Amino acid sequence: HNEAELDRCVFNQMADNPRKSTYKFPRATPLDAKKMGFRDTNICRDGRKDCSDTDCQRILPKDSVTTHFTFCKKPWDCSDGNPGTVVSPTCLGLLKEWYGIRRELEDWWLLPPQNNDLSAASMNDDGLSNQHSFYWLENTIDRVKQSRSGSLDNAQYFGYCDKIGTEGYHRLVEPDGQRPSSTK
Repeated sequence: HNEAELDRCVFNQMADNPRKSTYKFPRATPLDAKKMGFRDTNICRDGRKDCSDTDCQRILPKDSVTTHFTFCKKPWDCSDGNPGTVVSPTCLGLLKEWYGIRRELEDWWLLPPQNNDLSAASMNDDGLSNQHSFYWLENTIDRVKQSRSGSLDNAQYFGYCDKIGTEGYHRLVEPDGQRPSSTK
């Protein structure tokens, strides 16, 4: 057997608290336990005596490889990142990275074709055009621009949210797909 235990704060980072909470289910460590109404206990959730080596709520996104958005909530929930807890900077950072990657994808889909020749010579092995402009209809491009006009903290949410919660999220615009190839 060839196994290796991966650091869960780096791979599949959930920004979770390693300790049990006095709250009825796992929570992030509160900055002000009195104000929040709950606190961490000394009991590790994984059964070990010392779990300080897996305090994922304090690991910044730049130190993670993959992310699991359970604890920080899904990006399409326009989450506030668990304010009042030590995990807030981590959650907001992970969410910001997700919105940034969505922006990169849309920008890539908006690029004009590299080659206006859609003949067989410009097709890849799958028979699809080598162009990568998946947003090419004017109406779709306008909808993409509109999806970036959210009013909630543009630096954090890249214009994809109007308010905290699922109803505030601007959904990804479905691509137009491949441009029809010209026939000669």
